[in-house]
Amino acid sequence: MERYTVNDLLEARERRAELIDSLLKRYQIPMLVMRVNYPGLQKTNDLTLTIIQEMSALICTVLGEKVFYKTLQQGAEGPIFLAAVKEEAIALKRITVNLEEKHVLGRCLDLDVYDSLGRSISRQELGYPSRKCYVCEDYAQHCVRSRRHGEHEVIEYIEDRFKRYRKMRI
Repeated sequence: MERYTVNDLLEARERRAELIDSLLKRYQIPMLVMRVNYPGLQKTNDLTLTIIQEMSALICTVLGEKVFYKTLQQGAEGPIFLAAVKEEAIALKRITVNLEEKHVLGRCLDLDVYDSLGRSISRQELGYPSRKCYVCEDYAQHCVRSRRHGEHEVIEYIEDRFKRYRKMRI
């Protein structure tokens, strides 16, 4: 796997924002963007690739013919699934929050929804609380900003969730 730097990550974020903007202009329908909440700079690995492949397939099954366009990108931010979806943005966000809350791998994902004008739809807008930390149940943003937990703790959580997911599928 390729080794990335902080600058690579920042540049990848800018390219993702540009890609989202161009897809919104092209399709003029809401966009769904899915990434794995994986710590550190080496976000593309067998685990994150497998999670994105499995969960993008599930999302495409759930949304069916509403998925008008889809693509899977790889780079410094890890694998990213993007889909233009013929669904009202608020309804699409409700679907993604449900997946984040109820699927065994849901907490490992970052599922962003943008309306056709490019405005990000937040959980709080729909009355949902902010996301909790994997490790301690404080708000995730607090732990990320303060670097409260080591990368290994978070990676261990994701690996454990993935093992549970695999057992459920057998």
